[in-house]
Amino acid sequence: MRSQRYPQLPPLDALVAFESAAEHESFARAGEELFLTASAVAYQVKKLESTIGVQLFTRHGKGVTLTAKGQEFLLLVKTSLSSLESYVDWIKHGRLAPVKLITQHAIAQLWLQKRLGVYQHNFPDNELEITAVSTVSGNPQDTDIAIGYFQHDPGKNWQCLWKETLIPVASKAYKAKTPVLYQDMNWHDDWRFWQDEKVIAKGVAKMRRSSLYGLILQLVLDGHGAMVGRVSLIKKQLNNGELRPWPSESIQAVESGGYYLYQSPSCKDHVVAMHFCHWLTKLCSEEMRYPPICLIAKKQ
Repeated sequence: MRSQRYPQLPPLDALVAFESAAEHESFARAGEELFLTASAVAYQVKKLESTIGVQLFTRHGKGVTLTAKGQEFLLLVKTSLSSLESYVDWIKHGRLAPVKLITQHAIAQLWLQKRLGVYQHNFPDNELEITAVSTVSGNPQDTDIAIGYFQHDPGKNWQCLWKETLIPVASKAYKAKTPVLYQDMNWHDDWRFWQDEKVIAKGVAKMRRSSLYGLILQLVLDGHGAMVGRVSLIKKQLNNGELRPWPSESIQAVESGGYYLYQSPSCKDHVVAMHFCHWLTKLCSEEMRYPPICLIAKKQ
């Protein structure tokens, strides 16, 4: 019987019968597994095909074979049923194993920290283990989820969460005859975008490097120099006036790279991991609609 609340969804019994028949390539063997007759399984599959308007099997004398559409649908059904079963087990028996998440130091400290607090306040039973590293590779190991910055698309296993905008920044009071420029060693030479600017041209300024973006940010906030600001990581400081575009409000921002989400194959079988990924994706979509006040003002 189809649900009045979700009229497009097929009955659960039909989905289970379809999955079993697809695995065994036989209505009879599926019936043995489900304690049904072969004709009962065939009826459920026929009802499913009628509901979605797609032929899922090719029938022949030796059994059944999935059509191309059937193969696609099987993957969806197996994933959905497995996730649902995991959720039921989680609700019945308590917490699942913590989700392992790897990300870069700056992302963890300046972007993820506050948002993770909100997530764990709203979902206190969902546990995550966070590991911060200097760089995230295009093929992370020993983790369920990874969040990393890349200048170029890292590949099909990664989903773009948001694009980054770079702009030189300093504290409001910072003035120096010989500017001190700070550069994060893990994110290459971001200053190259502004090498034609006279005040920051090569040979005019002192360049100091560190592998910790958070350390550089604090030095700049304390008035010791200027840095290339990653707008999504310093939006708060730009909005409250702690940082300003440097050396003047007219300096141009540059789009460069983006932040990507990786989900390991095991992630799909972990209810909490999938829940967190969906939550994070939606959050990023909503947040990135609003650039910092100073950049909005420049566009106007």
